[in-house]
Parts: sequence; C-alpha cells; structure tokens
Amino acid sequence: MKKNRGLFTFPARRVLMKYYPEFETLLLEQEAGATTLLLKFLNILTRYFTENSDFSREEQVKKIQFFYEKVTEAHPLMAIFPNLYKVIMDTFQKGEQTVPEIIEIFREALNEKIDKTAETASSLIKDGARVFSFSHSSIVRKSLVRAMQKDITFTVHTTECRPVNEAVNLAKFLARYEIEVMLYTDSAMEKAIENCDLAMVGTDWYWKEGFVNKIGTGLVSRLCREKKIPLYILTDSSKKMSSPPKDWSKDNHPASLILAESIPNITVFNPYFESIAFTKPGGIIINGELNRF
Repeated sequence: MKKNRGLFTFPARRVLMKYYPEFETLLLEQEAGATTLLLKFLNILTRYFTENSDFSREEQVKKIQFFYEKVTEAHPLMAIFPNLYKVIMDTFQKGEQTVPEIIEIFREALNEKIDKTAETASSLIKDGARVFSFSHSSIVRKSLVRAMQKDITFTVHTTECRPVNEAVNLAKFLARYEIEVMLYTDSAMEKAIENCDLAMVGTDWYWKEGFVNKIGTGLVSRLCREKKIPLYILTDSSKKMSSPPKDWSKDNHPASLILAESIPNITVFNPYFESIAFTKPGGIIINGELNRF
C-alpha cells in the first residue's frame, strides 16, 4: 500500500519535512540566488507530485497552494515564485497536464532563456577585460564560465558581500575554473570597481524602471554611473513583475550574523535586498536580448 505523504495530516509542516527535508533547507537558504532556489524548488515539486500522483485534483491544488505560501513567506522578494505559481495553477486547471509535466516544460523553457542570456552576456566580455560582479548570481556565474570556455582571458573583481559572503563563494567557484579573481572587502568597493571595464549582476525581481538585488547593489550602480562603467543586469522573464515590491517588512535577517551577542542599547539591522533604479550606462539582458538604458 502506497504511503500517503500529504501535507495535511497534523502537524503538516513536520510531516512534510520528515519526507522532504530539502524543502526545509530551501526555506532557510540565504546564500543562493533566485534561479538556483527556483531550480531546487522545481525538483522538490516534481518529486512530491510524482510520489503523490494518486491525490485528487482538488487535493493537488491545495498542495500547490501550501508550497507556494511557504516558499513566498520564506523568500517574499523573489518574483520567480508568484510567477511559477501562476503558470502551474493556470495550466493545471485546464486539466490537460500533470504537475510534473507542467514543471518539466517550464524548466526546459527556463534553461533555454538562461542559456540565451549567458551567451549574450559572455559576448560582452572581451580579451583582457576586468569584470566587476557582486553577490553570487548563478546566471552571472554561467556567463563568466561561458566566456572562459570561449578562451577569453579576463579577471573578475568583487567584494565579500557580508554577512553571508556570497561573493567569497563566487570567487572560490571561479577559481576552480582557473578564472582569476580579485576579492576585496566590502568597504573597498570603490577600489574594486574603479578600473573595471564593465559590471554584471543578477536580479530577483525586475520591472520597467528598476530591479531588486542584494543590498549593496545600489552602491555598485552609483559607482558605475559616476565612473561611466556599463552595468548589465542579467535575467530571464521569470523574474518580471509589473511593479516593485510593496512589502519589505520581512526583509530582516538574523542579527547574530552581524553581532553574535545581544547587547543593550545596540539595535542591529541586517536587510538583505534593496530596490535599484535602472541608470545609464549599461542595460538589462532578458532571455538573451540586450535592452540598453
């Protein structure tokens, strides 16, 4: 007899995490970029709805809603999750495809869009270029590796991205591909960026006038504007929204990452994201298409 691993036996979350601990890990993840989280989420959904294919359509809709509520509660400033939810619900309710089939089609289209963006972005990197990046965007990482695979010689300049140190992990990753990295402290960002030829960052959410990314990207944008260094935002259309985020109240991460002990009269602020306006020079690459500002 098939064991029911549904979400609505009590307590729901405990049952889910017993059989799908990778979902709990995803909810707690702070270092990975939006695309990496999305791909992990797609794997979790595929496994869950494959193993529970005997659920009624009504039950499956409830499960989809449960997953969506949990992941958006954990990552409220990532546009990929509401966009994915809409695709799954709209398609599933037509009754022609299973959830795993919908996800596989979505995944294939997503990978194709990312690949096109990486190809366009890599073509902007010329021999001898100094490329500044910030945080640890998987689409930026893919673009840099793509340029290396074309036998283009270049260096990457970045800063730590405290307190989670995403760019330290980016530097380690690139070093394994024998890409030379200049790693600076965050406070030395101006020095890190001043002699660069271009800058590349990812995004978690974009709209007509701007985008959301790791806190500190606003400073990157201002420095690029002042020094006339083109800043390129690399993305795919899964992160497109009609307007900027309205609720930033949950963008408050553990104070212990900044100050281990609790001390009276010290209030720690640890925001993770910020909103940045599009500014010249540079542009945004969406599904491989470069839109200059």
